[in-house]
Amino acid sequence: MVGSTVATSGTATVWFGTALVTRATWGEREGGRSLAVDPTPWARAGGLAAQDATWAAVVALAPDADTTAMHDQFLCHALGAADKATWNLEPWRPDVGSMATLVARCNPT
Repeated sequence: MVGSTVATSGTATVWFGTALVTRATWGEREGGRSLAVDPTPWARAGGLAAQDATWAAVVALAPDADTTAMHDQFLCHALGAADKATWNLEPWRPDVGSMATLVARCNPT
């Protein structure tokens, strides 16, 4: 389904009530299916303290994202591209490990 999107909107919260993800929307980008994650300012700035809880929020909104390769892309964005408008995670990218994902600037091929 090239060009179509499936929106999954909502807010996932952690136990202390802080919203972490505004939305996670599946769509098509160059290369194939992609999940556009829109983290809240707290999730972007929370560093290590926010990573696990934010990933849990992403998986709660988009259970198909729960793969090692997509988790590595997520960590790469959290560590090195937190200011991007959305963190685009692609299930079709290879699982090369977190360090190689960082070296590939979150987009391993």
